[in-house]
Formats: sequence, C-alpha cells, structure tokens
Amino acid sequence: MALVSNRGLCAAALLMASAAAHADLQCSTERGGFRVESDSWTGTDKLEHFAVSAPFGAIGGWLTRDTDHPVVYGTLIGTAPGLALQVLNGTCPTGGFSYKDLFADALGALTGAWLTHWALTYSREPHSHTIGLQYGNTF
Repeated sequence: MALVSNRGLCAAALLMASAAAHADLQCSTERGGFRVESDSWTGTDKLEHFAVSAPFGAIGGWLTRDTDHPVVYGTLIGTAPGLALQVLNGTCPTGGFSYKDLFADALGALTGAWLTHWALTYSREPHSHTIGLQYGNTF
C-alpha cells in the first residue's frame, strides 16, 4: 500500500510541476470558445514540447515499471500535462489548440518512457536498493 501512495504522490507532483514546465501559456485575457491553431510542423516550439515531455514520460515509465506495459502507461502519463496545456490554449482568444504541439508532447513522452524502461533497472532487497542499467524488451 505504501508503494501505491508513493506513486500517487509522485504523479501528483508531476502534474503540479507541469504548470511550471509548460510556461509558454500566454493568455492573460478572459477565456471563451475553442480554437484550433494552424501552426507549422517545424520550429523550436515543437522541440521545446518534445524536450519538456520527455522527462515526464521518463517519470511515468518509472512509476509504472511494475506493470505489463510500462512504456504505454508512461507515455500516457507524460502526455497528460501537454494535453492540459493544449486544452487551455484552445480556450485562449490569442492562441489555440495545436495537435502538432500535442504530437511533439506525445513523441517526447514516448521517448522518455522507452529510454527509462530500456536503460534503468531497480531492485529492492530486504537490506539494500540497487539501481543499474539494463535492457528490457517488454513494450
């Protein structure tokens, strides 16, 4: 039970930290309606979304490492902050929902979750904790 509560606390901290990480939300006026933005697939904006979501995917993959599909669950957890940002952007009169930004968020979260699952191992013995490198082939 303590393991579940620790993971829950980590997930809550992850979602709270996403507000600071996705600091490009620039909507100071009142909200109304829903808009879809037509932006480009290239640019530093997509790289920023990828780079911010990769650590969230890595943390999500780490939190779900004992499940059957840690990469899938880690990607979903890591994409949640980007989805929340895009929904907020969609209600902003000066911006809009960008599925291209959301795709960059999902790709970054997938990369982070996959690298964490592929590269890290954790073993908890009665008298010690071991963290090391490994290759895991479960997707």
